[in-house]
Amino acid sequence: MKTFKLKYLSIIALVSAMMIVSGCQSKGEQASKQEEITVWSFTDEAGYAIEKFEEKYPDIKVNFVNIPGNFYITKLKSALQTTSKAPDVFMIENANIRELIDVPYLENLSSSPYNANELIPEQYPFVQANEKDSEGHIRAIGYQGTPGGIYYRRDLAKEYLGTDDPVKVGEQIGTWEDIFEIGERVQQESGNKVHALANWNAISNSYDGIPWVKDGKLIIDPTYMEVLDLVREARQRKVLAEYEEGSAGHAASMQKGEVMFYPGATWALQYTFKANAPDTEGLWGLAPGPSSFSAGGTYIAMYSQSEKKDSAWKFIEFYNFDHDFLSELAKEQDYFTSNMVVNDQLAPAVTSAYLGGQKHFEFFSEAAKKVPVYERTKYDSIINNDIYKNVLQLYLNNDIQTKEEAVKRIKRDVKLRFPELEVD
Repeated sequence: MKTFKLKYLSIIALVSAMMIVSGCQSKGEQASKQEEITVWSFTDEAGYAIEKFEEKYPDIKVNFVNIPGNFYITKLKSALQTTSKAPDVFMIENANIRELIDVPYLENLSSSPYNANELIPEQYPFVQANEKDSEGHIRAIGYQGTPGGIYYRRDLAKEYLGTDDPVKVGEQIGTWEDIFEIGERVQQESGNKVHALANWNAISNSYDGIPWVKDGKLIIDPTYMEVLDLVREARQRKVLAEYEEGSAGHAASMQKGEVMFYPGATWALQYTFKANAPDTEGLWGLAPGPSSFSAGGTYIAMYSQSEKKDSAWKFIEFYNFDHDFLSELAKEQDYFTSNMVVNDQLAPAVTSAYLGGQKHFEFFSEAAKKVPVYERTKYDSIINNDIYKNVLQLYLNNDIQTKEEAVKRIKRDVKLRFPELEVD
């Protein structure tokens, strides 16, 4: 009897061991069947999307590489020319999209089996405008919606405007003249402690995006000349707090309540206001201002020589057009996407405690439809940020006296920087 019992136990142990080994082999086989794709970005915001993507597609593993800083584009360009080091999928900032859109390393997403041209009508027109190369083929898809508005301090609005209601505030700041008049009064009544705007960038940034080049020729849009006068007038009328953009004082002003109005895009809620003024939840609102604008944005593309295009496309499609995921992203991450179908569905219900319970998706959904549609050029970012804004600062400080001088300086600097462009 004892011998039989020992044999019986031995058989059970053997069967159990075989089951464990079988299970290990099964898991090992599953792991070995996983296809791996590499995704590069200049920020870490894709982490949430990757987590959700791997839940939906457990047979695909995403190796994410975050390369922060100004060297990202340089490293990306270098990697794309070296097939063994190139990522399968990569993000491109709005400022760089036009300089990369025509390079042969970006997969044509209009063609089969992707057929992205059938999907992008779900996106806002201003996003679609920069997804295609010079021949009309979709090479990158913008997953971020970045319309702007005027973020304002509700406590200051109540004190100086008599209301903090977004609609009523919006009615009082429909033009720059309206804001300047408020700024003059607020500066005087507060004893120079409160100003309408933080700096001149608040005005100029509200017009970023107007192209500087058309058909190889420098074109100076009249709006840029109007901005020169607006910023000078704002300083003369003491509307500006004169904080340098991105400075410690600029950040602190949000927490202290020293500035009433901050023009900003969707992402500013998370990365500017919540980051710089975490203790002011409920003290903010959103209202339309003098101009409809967009700021920033991120596009996603596929390497044309990738050996894993099927998995790469699944990731791109998921990030841009999977409605269930986009709804989760919007609600859990307070992220405004480029997909207007999803945003319109969420608009009636999604609110922000930080913005005093305001339906901010409703606000941005409407703002996004009013953003001017521009096809950027590869020159725009450099001309705007390195040349025009430098001239604007000189004009503001009276180092350049007239707009005629400003135009001459812009043309001179563009010609030196980009000799291939036609400059009158």
